Amino acid sequence: MKGSVRIAAQMFLLGHLGIGLGLAWLLSTRSSVRIDYRLILLGSILPDLIDKPLAFVLSLEGRLWAHTFLFLFVILALSFVHSWRGLRLVGFGVSTHLLLDRIWNQPAVVLYPAYGWTFAPASFDVDLWFQALLHDPLIQAGEIIGLAVLVGFAWASGIRSWQALADFVRHGTLPRSGRLPRRQG
Repeated sequence: MKGSVRIAAQMFLLGHLGIGLGLAWLLSTRSSVRIDYRLILLGSILPDLIDKPLAFVLSLEGRLWAHTFLFLFVILALSFVHSWRGLRLVGFGVSTHLLLDRIWNQPAVVLYPAYGWTFAPASFDVDLWFQALLHDPLIQAGEIIGLAVLVGFAWASGIRSWQALADFVRHGTLPRSGRLPRRQG
């Protein structure tokens, strides 16, 4: 159990961003609904952006409140408020994050608070993070696939310069069309 708790504290950015974006991109080809991919990207790393700093400060394992179904359901419930519909896309990104983390292997986290109100203690171990990245083929594959999807999305969308990337991040515009990306709404 100790090893699995320590491994849970790791975050692999390219896999979460790229695979989350790739799933949304693939599904968007079957729909005429406009998608703001920035919200997907935010959701795909949001659990780690929230939980990793908290875990470090509180000396807990790296998967806390934002890795729970409760967190996902709150985001999705709020998305039914008309002006917050974009949270559906954030929720999609969060769900891809939980899927990639194989969160079902930690029922005490994903089903929080069904197993109690506390989380397991753990300490941050940089060496373990590097060891997992260097020696775990599943993590390596996720990072490589994530990077490939990010590059493929950028290329297909016409994001081929730092300025085009900055415009996409700031405004959501895609250079190929000069318009906003397909957006939910």
